Amino acid sequence: MEDNVRFLNQIDKMLKQKQNDYGNFDTTSWLMTGILERILSAHNGVTIKVPNRIFGIFMIILKLWRVLNNKKYKKDSSDDVQCYNELLRKLVQNEDKANEK
Repeated sequence: MEDNVRFLNQIDKMLKQKQNDYGNFDTTSWLMTGILERILSAHNGVTIKVPNRIFGIFMIILKLWRVLNNKKYKKDSSDDVQCYNELLRKLVQNEDKANEK
């Protein structure tokens, strides 16, 4: 149990640092989703809707791709996967709460 608490505290600390460094994840997700919708809509000539969670999923895939292609372990890549997964989890939970109202 203590290890789980320590792990979650480490993730929270990393998330706060990443937010300070790169900005708010939810805002960035919203912005990137809007950009992707506009690009896809313009390319296809019809309105395309993209789920807000696509940004987090894309970032996890990108980080996993880096892990796959690196011959050596890089802690920051693994940390990034954990952080994006946690951010995505919170975003989806918030969407669920908003949809229940």
